[in-house]
Amino acid sequence: MRTLILSTALGLATIGAAWAQGMTAQDFVNQAASGGLFEVQSSELALQKSQDANVQEFAKQMITDHTANNQELIATAQAEGLTVPTQISSPQAELMQTIQGAEGDAFDTAYVQAQTTAHETAVTLYQTYAQGGDNQALVAYAQKSLPALQQHLEHVQGMAKK
Repeated sequence: MRTLILSTALGLATIGAAWAQGMTAQDFVNQAASGGLFEVQSSELALQKSQDANVQEFAKQMITDHTANNQELIATAQAEGLTVPTQISSPQAELMQTIQGAEGDAFDTAYVQAQTTAHETAVTLYQTYAQGGDNQALVAYAQKSLPALQQHLEHVQGMAKK
């Protein structure tokens, strides 16, 4: 399972370089929506499966923060005439499949690793778009959202070290 998460992480990191090359507003919305949906749905799963109080507390925070952020993304994108996906797409879909199959302590480990990967990807995506996006409303949204995503990443990285 660790190998699958690491290979998915490598795939996500490689995509980061591609984002820097001509990402459109719709590309950003597609990736941001998929990532946001993953954050909420995987965290809902964590509330069901995890027995670790730290994991559950983090999952609650992810549900609260990413639900609000997803709603802001939807409102901003729709105001700009863009379509917002309603389902997780690859590569986040592969991360979701990985954690769905894990149980017990292996679930907690997989969830923390998946959250780390997802937040590293989100930070790269939002930084890239905030610095050179083609839609000012979405650039402003990315800039506003970035500090919370960076904070989430630092938090989950700290959890991974324990």
